[in-house]
Amino acid sequence: MTDYVEIENPKEIRRLHNRLAAKLKEALPHVERRGHTEVRFLSATGEGVFFSHKWLSKDKRTSGSVFGHGDPGNNAPLTIDIQFNFPVIRFSGAWGGAFLRHSPTNSVVLAHRGIVTCDHGHVAKADLLREVSATVREAETSRGIRKFFLLGELGSATLIGEIDDFSSEVRRAVKVIKARSAKNAGDEHKTPPSNTLAPSGGLRQYFDEFSGERQLKGRGKSIADCYHGTVVRAIRDAFDSSTETLKNQAIDLTVLTGKRVYLFEVKTSSEPQSIYTAIGQLTAHAPVVAKHYPRRALVKVTVVPERPNRRLYEILTDQLGIRLLTFARSAQGRITINGLKQLK
Repeated sequence: MTDYVEIENPKEIRRLHNRLAAKLKEALPHVERRGHTEVRFLSATGEGVFFSHKWLSKDKRTSGSVFGHGDPGNNAPLTIDIQFNFPVIRFSGAWGGAFLRHSPTNSVVLAHRGIVTCDHGHVAKADLLREVSATVREAETSRGIRKFFLLGELGSATLIGEIDDFSSEVRRAVKVIKARSAKNAGDEHKTPPSNTLAPSGGLRQYFDEFSGERQLKGRGKSIADCYHGTVVRAIRDAFDSSTETLKNQAIDLTVLTGKRVYLFEVKTSSEPQSIYTAIGQLTAHAPVVAKHYPRRALVKVTVVPERPNRRLYEILTDQLGIRLLTFARSAQGRITINGLKQLK
């Protein structure tokens, strides 16, 4: 059973979307007119400034908020990174935006179902799940269990920053997916040498095997689930562009450098059960990763909010050879990974 349930009552969805719009209006004070459209920016100056626009369809059956980054005071067209569209009259799961109820706390979470367009076409959700570093959780819906990207609690003071980060991450991911698709299309006409293996080729296949697996989750999870993806992004972004990263829902992050392979497992709780789960996941995936890169040192790492008790810490580090890092989350929602420089 999952901890999340999709809210499907149109009246409640309208109320929640209006609540979100009010938060955006307060947080994004600079208003500009672009044609007939009112756009709200995070600030009046700068480049790549976060913006939002609330809209209502002509038939008044759908409303939404769009997000992107642009330059205030510049009449250049604004590029939308992500849209959160919601049904107004009759519920439908065909739109990107969603509100989920976190059953253990009764909190409402803003979510996205992974409907993204690029060049007038849809980006495959499976590609987004592989590429986007964001928290993915399953929720109960009237159509069965579905996967959603979680952004944050609707009442959280850090929600606007989380939308900003997610918007940027989706834009980055779409560019990567588009470039990879173009490269693969070109490679179709080439015959690879029979004795070579493309970088991470077999490993990526192994990762893909887990992309459709449903993970059963117990009750009582902390709403800290929402910033799990933010921690993963912070780790990924700490490595330079010369590295290659791999991830999916079963494996938080693998970073390939010239001499090492880092296998990361992130937990938003330092409770013993979370640590034991991290140990199991690292132990299960480490042999496969090591097999593909026998000449690189494999470094298993778990990242948690705080150091666990001494006994558990010694089991991790001394007996199992797992490195442990901690992270801090500021009042603004920014993540700092402690000890990552020493790890590298």
